[in-house]
Amino acid sequence: MNETISLAMIVRDEEADLERCLNSVKDYVDEIVIVDTGSKDKTVEVAKKFTDKVFFFEWIDDFAAARNFSFSKCTKDFIFWVDADDVLLPEDGKKIRNLDLSDKDVVVFDYIYSQDEYGNYKSIVPRERIIRRSLNLQWENEIHEIIPLQTKYHVDRDIKLHHYRNHVSSSRNIAILERIVNNKKKNKKKNPRNIYYLGKEYFHVGKIDEAIKVLHKFVKCKDSWWENKYEAMFYLAKCYLRKNMLTEFKKWIFEGLKIEERIAEPYYLMGDFYFNQGQWLKAIHWYKICLSIDRSTDLLATYNPEFTTWSPHLQLCLAYNNIGNVKQAVYHNSQVFKYRKNDERAINNRRALNNFKQSINGEGIKLNLGCGGKTMEGYVNVDIFPGEKVDKVFDLDDIPYADNSISAINSEHSLEHVGWDRSNKALHEWYRVLQPGGELLLKMPDLEQCCKKYIETPVSDIVKKDWYKYTIYGIQRSQSGEPDEAQTHISGYSKDELANLLTGIGFVIDYCEHYDGWDTPSVGIRALKPVSNIKIGWIAPIAWNAAQVRVRVLNVNRWLRSKGYMSDIVDYRNIINENYDVAIVGKGFDEHHYKNIKMLKQYGKTVYCDLCEDIINFNWVTEILQICDKVICCSHKLAEKVQRVNHNTLVIEDAYE
Repeated sequence: MNETISLAMIVRDEEADLERCLNSVKDYVDEIVIVDTGSKDKTVEVAKKFTDKVFFFEWIDDFAAARNFSFSKCTKDFIFWVDADDVLLPEDGKKIRNLDLSDKDVVVFDYIYSQDEYGNYKSIVPRERIIRRSLNLQWENEIHEIIPLQTKYHVDRDIKLHHYRNHVSSSRNIAILERIVNNKKKNKKKNPRNIYYLGKEYFHVGKIDEAIKVLHKFVKCKDSWWENKYEAMFYLAKCYLRKNMLTEFKKWIFEGLKIEERIAEPYYLMGDFYFNQGQWLKAIHWYKICLSIDRSTDLLATYNPEFTTWSPHLQLCLAYNNIGNVKQAVYHNSQVFKYRKNDERAINNRRALNNFKQSINGEGIKLNLGCGGKTMEGYVNVDIFPGEKVDKVFDLDDIPYADNSISAINSEHSLEHVGWDRSNKALHEWYRVLQPGGELLLKMPDLEQCCKKYIETPVSDIVKKDWYKYTIYGIQRSQSGEPDEAQTHISGYSKDELANLLTGIGFVIDYCEHYDGWDTPSVGIRALKPVSNIKIGWIAPIAWNAAQVRVRVLNVNRWLRSKGYMSDIVDYRNIINENYDVAIVGKGFDEHHYKNIKMLKQYGKTVYCDLCEDIINFNWVTEILQICDKVICCSHKLAEKVQRVNHNTLVIEDAYE
């Protein structure tokens, strides 16, 4: 742009903040003008590091006079004014430099007066910040000074100036305002704005009766700014609420809303009023209005975004919980974390809600966790984000059902969206709520395979290269209205890592295999919560080359696992070292097997022999059958022969019985 900008400041004893302020602004202006009003520290010395245009103005308790003096020393096309405890962030400085000022007289943008510990804005004051110098606009009012916007102005809410207040001066402000308001000289022009600010100052220091008197005086003024008028009525309502004068409280709430109804604070105050009376439905009504308000750019009064974001959600959680609507309570509490990740109140609410929900018996229902838009018939479809197809809202790692009450859990490409600690916690939670024999169907990207695909894909194949990057880190942008961060992958496992994790928790894995999940190298697992604590070990046969032996062992072992029994193919040492309860032998008959089976019996293990062919007259067969606790036979005819040496037999004619 061709237009030039002067920076204008008035300062006094700002040694601690001035350098920070000037460093943040200096690259985005063409001239710096600083007016000192009587500093006793090194403020002037700091100022001269940045400019030779340092001037002095004798302080006369008149901010407007001092600012007008600073403006008179500026020489550029536009004047940008700030205070010493303000900071312009680089992204906002660049926006100012890129502004087309050719058709603008005054530019208004947001003054971020305070923030909470999470960076949420608590108080925003839209202010006239950049003024065309040739208009010779003058500041008015000795305190809370303004430039009257009698010319066209441009509002740019995308630009912010941040304030870091280091000192509060209510006593100074009240003294100046009282002097102005109580001045008896008839020729002294009195701006109603001073009356309004005196009433506000009285309220903030707890002088409620004085505040009421002054604010009543202000609302009767005919030439006051309309936004100040509705704010004064809102402060009157707060004063009367403090005095428990409820009729007057409601009167002034609604008087203010007659002037301007697009502000959240009065609705929030009404919500609090009914909440404190235990009238939950009325409180819900008013809090929900707050969430529907989108601040209009033509409103220039101070406002607090808290009352349209997390604060109504926090109150709605409590109100809905008090009427027994736990689903809505959980939803609104979850919204608080979008703005305040570690809010202790929201954390306590979540804990209390989960404790309440733990008493809910799943009664054999099936859960589809992290469903998003992929619902399953016959399942309760669950997600952390509400949606049209979502039946319930709760976290993957915080399941609101009692122990051993859920019959099945499906989770498809959702576990990778939480960190490793939470994913581990989630798997333990799923194990807790599943019934014995309950099924877990888990699908997620195989981190190892996704990385291999990314590495193997040529750089020239940009589309595939980007896709495999997404399979690792997530696509990171909304797919169905959820926040962008919901599409970020925070953890990941290889096939073997996931299988080991599930086994370590106590799951029995039926199958664990790779599959193509929408062009994402993925792993699918079917795991079950054991139906009993008995661990069964199949002694690996030496004769694996005999197909009928191998197939029967694998099939029976798979069948046991598919029903939720802890069954594995192991060797004799595994039975002892890993504390198996039952050993199944019978795929090898010789002295080696005989001695090992005797060893198992000495360790107190139960030993079954699985006999799938008539070899009773072979060497060592009779000896082994005699020391086994039970013999499983493939036919009734074989069982009759076995009973001559071991009466405890069981017939399984098919490996899938």
